[in-house]
Amino acid sequence: MAFSHASIRALLFALLIGTVAFQHADAQTYKPLPPQGIDLPSETTETLQKEAQRLRLDLESLIRTTEDASVWRADVEIFLRAVEVAMEQGLFYLPKDVELVQRAAAITRQRLEAVSKGTRGLDLLVIGSSRKDDQRTLAGGFASSIDGSVQPYGVVLPEGKLAIDGKPLRMDVWLHGRGDTITEVPFLLDRLDKVGEYSPAGVIVLHPFGRHCNAFKFAGETDVYEAIKQVKSIFPIDSKRISIRGFSMGGAGCWHLAAHDPGRWFAANPGAGFVDTINYQGWNKSMPYDPGDWGRKLMMWYDVPPWVENLTNTQVVVYSGELDKQRAAAETMIAAAKNNEFFARSGSSIEHVVGQGMAHKIDASSANAIDQRLAFLESQTQQKIRTKIHFVTYTLRYSQMDWLTVEGMEEHWKKAVVDAEIDDTTIRISTENVSALKLDFSTDGWPMKSGYLTLEIDGQSVDGPAVIQGKPSRTQWAKQDDIWDLSSDEWLIGKKRPGVQGPIDDALTAPFLFVLPSRPCRHGVVQRFVDRELQQARASWRRIMRGDDRVVIDKDLTPEQIANFNLVCFGDFQSNRYLANIASALPMGWTDDRIVVGDVQYDPSMHALVMVYPNPQAPDRYIVVNSGITFREFSNSTNSRQIAMLPDWAVINVNQPSDGIFPGKIAAADFFDESWKLRPTVPATSR
Repeated sequence: MAFSHASIRALLFALLIGTVAFQHADAQTYKPLPPQGIDLPSETTETLQKEAQRLRLDLESLIRTTEDASVWRADVEIFLRAVEVAMEQGLFYLPKDVELVQRAAAITRQRLEAVSKGTRGLDLLVIGSSRKDDQRTLAGGFASSIDGSVQPYGVVLPEGKLAIDGKPLRMDVWLHGRGDTITEVPFLLDRLDKVGEYSPAGVIVLHPFGRHCNAFKFAGETDVYEAIKQVKSIFPIDSKRISIRGFSMGGAGCWHLAAHDPGRWFAANPGAGFVDTINYQGWNKSMPYDPGDWGRKLMMWYDVPPWVENLTNTQVVVYSGELDKQRAAAETMIAAAKNNEFFARSGSSIEHVVGQGMAHKIDASSANAIDQRLAFLESQTQQKIRTKIHFVTYTLRYSQMDWLTVEGMEEHWKKAVVDAEIDDTTIRISTENVSALKLDFSTDGWPMKSGYLTLEIDGQSVDGPAVIQGKPSRTQWAKQDDIWDLSSDEWLIGKKRPGVQGPIDDALTAPFLFVLPSRPCRHGVVQRFVDRELQQARASWRRIMRGDDRVVIDKDLTPEQIANFNLVCFGDFQSNRYLANIASALPMGWTDDRIVVGDVQYDPSMHALVMVYPNPQAPDRYIVVNSGITFREFSNSTNSRQIAMLPDWAVINVNQPSDGIFPGKIAAADFFDESWKLRPTVPATSR
């Protein structure tokens, strides 16, 4: 699927008009993110616009005349897109910012000229670096699988590694702190100019952008993994020697990535940050809104203390300034570990380095001590397959620990636990709140001797297939009527499973399209709600998630798009042709005279549906109705408020406008059950 540059520019113009009106409506209550910039002289604006247009034309021309554009395009376009977005969104905060944009444009020109002369790869990435001594600072881009936008990252190379010798290297992933005005241009130039907080000897350091200021959640989380993949495609990275590190907002991101995906990191080094929502915000004293039962469950997505047991699968070295208020994050996690029975008896620990006399800053002595500690932990890293696993999850979004994947839960947002141990040709497993598992040794092969596999699970013994030492092995197991047996992908059809488990926000962490209706809604007030929510979704995606809002009209959807994208559809079940086509396969009805949710009916002249559901025409993809990311302007002040605000479905009373927290009055909302069916519907309390 292709989107022409001309069509994107036209859509941007329409979006800008809507964005201005949208922000003006809420400016009295909530600040915009990123902040509104200063006005530039008209002649400066005109000069910058003309240069950006020339660069865009030259880029498109070079793409057409080379056969390997996919190899170099993102590393050139990332600087041009940064310039274009700065112009489109008015991201100039000081007069000197004009010089930064001019420099980004100049680097675009330099890289275009270098590509035309045959420069590729590492030689292209160093263009623009201000460090001429050893040129250790690089910046590039990758094409996001989510929205097709090019997203930035930076790399710091060890000295002498401009020539790749093939020797596997350790890589530290460093997550940056919050900076509301540090958008694409300043981020890229910082990465070309500055080594950063840490630059350990012999270590590659990756700096993901992570979609700006979301604490590396949602699309920012996906970007971290895509940046890792991009760097591994260029440099010889040892997958078993990757650490996750960060400070402040980056510390918060480090905590959640370490707890949700502990098998990926040989060590985690969070500094400051936050680890929960209610306590960090002070909402334990007074809640600013009623989150409902489903809202409190959703906080489990990014609240880290409930996941503390997973940290026994990695090594955690946390930093706090002695005087830093955000020291509470470390103390909260240390207390959670101490009070957790499994963690306490595991022999694991959370090491705490405290910077004496420091506020929100890392002192040199502590930084040196942490680097030495991580170097030691790296030296102790085992290259062998882990034979014993303890894994906790609350959602199938986080389902994998090495060779073990939880493929089904008995109930989402309740604690699910798996203990697994390989002993000869037997795998012993105990589970809690788990209905399906996958045991996958495809990458490294079966680690024990050859023979016939036996699964001893929850007191049962089940015979499995033959396994051969060093050869791939993959089995799936499912529980039905409390009996475990061999299973397959077919067992998962129609059930919540990894990648298709909800809630709404999950659909915008993978490839998606906004699908616009070609006809008006039946009721005018609903149409106005749909218009507002479409504008909200597109504007927040561009400004908050720093992406491209790819759109298609319902009647223009192709079979390829249906198969490959989550479809975020706006309108009712008549105005949006695609929703009309699949309406009979959806669990809720929406006609001219009623909205039907189980046994409850709502007046369609004053209500609208918001929901996520597996697409009946592409069960491995989502269909979303009338929603983009579910957190709104209320969350602009701090990324700790950037949490999922709606579950799998909601009925919205559209007579009440958005309050910056919810899209309207919540008449009812809930999760679907594990088979994507409605649970008994209880109308929400008034908010």
